[in-house]
Amino acid sequence: MSCKKQGENMIYITGDTHGGIDMQKLTRKELKRLHISLSEEDIVIITGDFGFPFAPDDIKEYENGAKSEYTTYMKWFAERPYKVLFVDGNHDNHDWWSRQPVTQMYGGRVQIHPHAQNVIHLMRGEIYEIESRSFFTFGGAASVDKKYRTEGYSWWSGEEPTYAETELALENLERAGWQVDYIITHTLPQSIITQIPRFANKIWPCRTARFLDTVLDKVKFDKWFCGHFHIDMVVPERRMAALYNTVHSINEFDIILSGEKSIFSVRGR
Repeated sequence: MSCKKQGENMIYITGDTHGGIDMQKLTRKELKRLHISLSEEDIVIITGDFGFPFAPDDIKEYENGAKSEYTTYMKWFAERPYKVLFVDGNHDNHDWWSRQPVTQMYGGRVQIHPHAQNVIHLMRGEIYEIESRSFFTFGGAASVDKKYRTEGYSWWSGEEPTYAETELALENLERAGWQVDYIITHTLPQSIITQIPRFANKIWPCRTARFLDTVLDKVKFDKWFCGHFHIDMVVPERRMAALYNTVHSINEFDIILSGEKSIFSVRGR
């Protein structure tokens, strides 16, 4: 539940949306149940696997004016009064995003969605200043289901970072004195994943997770948020939270990480 004071600008954060598959948490009904009222000054951050667009067919249908799930949702996003910021996950169309223009916002490089100007891609290795707080972002992860997908249609090699992206990240972090308020990623550092019982025996090779161990070793931060694991959980001793079906204001996480409030979800797939 969010306790928003009148006139206060808020940053909310949630997990993967996967195109339209996991959008239920952002519906008016669900936000009302959580006592969340979003205004034009508010921001929602999605921790990867945004999924708009996903398959190349999404773009073809949009450009042809066909009625489709993608077209419907992009119209819905464009009508929201608030901004939607997201890091990319493994299930995003990296080929399409690599062709989109890059501009500056919040002190770092971003890509503005051409079909909804209030939807903004926070790029890998950037540090942003949002509502007077610093955010380091690094999307991407390895797909465990890669062998069941088709390259260029439902899987893209850009899901994992390039050497240039990791170097840019380290350069920006060094300039920031190896300290930020928040870290937003899609996956967790490999060393953290291996400590979580339900994942410890299901580790797959992931350059992103291995690179995030370097970030974990070098950077001081207040809180770290990710998606990817299709669960709502906290790692309180590391001040980390994985998000999926819940929506919270960032301000709530001091209470959540203290154990006074649970974010474990009874839903999932």
